[in-house]
Amino acid sequence: MTFILRWPAILVLLALVLLSFAGALGAAGVIADFQAPASGVSQVDGQVVQAQAAAAQTAASASWIDVGLLAGAGLFFLIAAVRLMRRTQGFWVWLLGFALFGGRWAWQQQQSGGLVATVQGIDVNAYTQPQVVMADIGSPESQIALLAIILIVGLFVFIVDAADRAYWDKQGA
Repeated sequence: MTFILRWPAILVLLALVLLSFAGALGAAGVIADFQAPASGVSQVDGQVVQAQAAAAQTAASASWIDVGLLAGAGLFFLIAAVRLMRRTQGFWVWLLGFALFGGRWAWQQQQSGGLVATVQGIDVNAYTQPQVVMADIGSPESQIALLAIILIVGLFVFIVDAADRAYWDKQGA
């Protein structure tokens, strides 16, 4: 039964690893003023240019604290995914990764005007139209949705860990 929950949780954790490390590398590149070579790359679609401009603006406000928090979250999510694959306890490692990822979000909100104002300004009706939430990944609504997805994955990790713990306790290990 845990197979149904284990592998989707592992796949989402690996996607979070990629997201966290890509964000950390992108922010570190902007802070260190690293320009990636663009030879052979053509910008055909206007949305790609717009998305890159939005990502560059978000990364420009990043600091080394953001880089460290994102890299730490990616590392802990990777360890949690490996521990789930090996059928060992991964919930507490996931919890550390979530704390770093959520802490990075809270730090960023505090730097850009206040965490309380951001949370109070969330439009709950935006979640009735998922395409609008996904269109702007920098909006607080989409960031809260991402944190909610990470919490749901954490619930799956907790359930799988509890089942694994019961199995190992029954085996006498």
